Amino acid sequence: MELGIVLTILSPYLTAIPALAAFFKILAGKIPVYNNPLNDGLLVLFAISLISGTLSRSFLSALSSLVILLYFCITNYLQHKITDEHKAGAFLQKVWLYSLPTAVLGIVEKMASYYFDLTWIADFYLNEPITYVYRIYSTYGNPNIAGAWFAAMVLVGLHFFEAGRFQKKLYYFTGLALYLVALFFTGSRGATMALEAAFLIYAVFTKNRVVRLLLLSTIVLIAVLAFFSPELHTSHQLNARSHIWVKSFNIFKESPLLGGGTFGVSTRINKLHAHNIWLSFLALYGTAGLAAYLWLRAYVYRCLALLYRQKLSLFPLLAAVQGLIVVHGIVDFIMMSPQGGVLVLAAAAVAAGLARSLEPELQKT
Repeated sequence: MELGIVLTILSPYLTAIPALAAFFKILAGKIPVYNNPLNDGLLVLFAISLISGTLSRSFLSALSSLVILLYFCITNYLQHKITDEHKAGAFLQKVWLYSLPTAVLGIVEKMASYYFDLTWIADFYLNEPITYVYRIYSTYGNPNIAGAWFAAMVLVGLHFFEAGRFQKKLYYFTGLALYLVALFFTGSRGATMALEAAFLIYAVFTKNRVVRLLLLSTIVLIAVLAFFSPELHTSHQLNARSHIWVKSFNIFKESPLLGGGTFGVSTRINKLHAHNIWLSFLALYGTAGLAAYLWLRAYVYRCLALLYRQKLSLFPLLAAVQGLIVVHGIVDFIMMSPQGGVLVLAAAAVAAGLARSLEPELQKT
C-alpha cells in the first residue's frame, strides 16, 4: 500500500500503476468485489461513460472510461484493506506523511518563481498559459488539485494534532503550517473556501473545546490572509465560471440522458470540465451519470451516519473531508484529474470500509 500512496502523490500519470495492481488482484480473485452502491455506482458510471463516448463518436471519451474502472479498483481495494479504525488511521497517517514533501516542494517552487520562469511546468501538464501571479503545481498537475490535496491534508493533520500525544503536537503543528502555506500558494479559491467550510464541520463534531476554539480562530485568520493573498486575488474569477456553467448546461440540453462524453465539454467550449461537479456530470454523462453519482454519494453519507452513531473518533475528520469535497465541487471538478479522483474516492472508501466492519448487511461481497 505504501508504494501505491507514494506513486499516487508523485504524479497524476503514476496513479495508474497502483490502480492496475489492484485491478489484477481483483481479476486473480485475491481481493473480493464488494457489492455496495459505492462500487456499483462506479461500475454504472463506467458503463455510462463508455456508451456516451461511443454515441458521441469520440474514441478518446470512450477510452477514458477505463479511468473510472481504475477508480473502482482502487476504491474496492481500500475497502478491503481498511476494516477498522486503527487501519484507517494508519493509512491516513501515511498519506499525510508522504504528502508532506510535496508541500515543501510547492513552497520551494513558489520561491523559485520569483527568480525563474516556471511557465514550462504549466506546459508540461498541458494546462492553460500562466497570465496571472504564479500558482504552484507541486506534483499534482494543476493548482486546484494541489489546493484540494493540501486542504485535505490540513484536515488529516488536524485530527492527528488533536489525538496525538503532547510530544507529537509540535510535529503535527509544523506540518499543518506547511500545508496551509502551500495551500495559499496554489491560489485555489475553491479549496480555500472549502477548507473554511470543513473547519466549521470539524468544529461542530469535535468534542475538544480547545480545538474548536482554535478552529474558529483559524477560520477568521484564513479569511484575513486570503484577502491579502495576491494568488487568490488574481486567480480565476467567479463570473468567468458562470459563462462556463451556461455553456456546459447547453451541452447537457443537447444530450440530456447520457451527456456529451468525458471530453464533450473540451471539444465544444475548450474547457476540460464545467468547473462545477454536478454540472460536469450532467454535461459529460447526462442525467444518468448524475443519478449514478448521487446514488454512490448517498451511500457514503449513510456510512458516515453509521460512524456518527458508533461515535468513532475519525468521524469529525471524515465528515469534514466530505464537506471539503462538496464545497470545492461548487467551483471545480477535481475528479477529472487522477489524483483528484483518488482523493474523492479514497475518502469515500475509508468511510465505506469502516461502515462495512460495523454493519452486517454491508459485508456482502
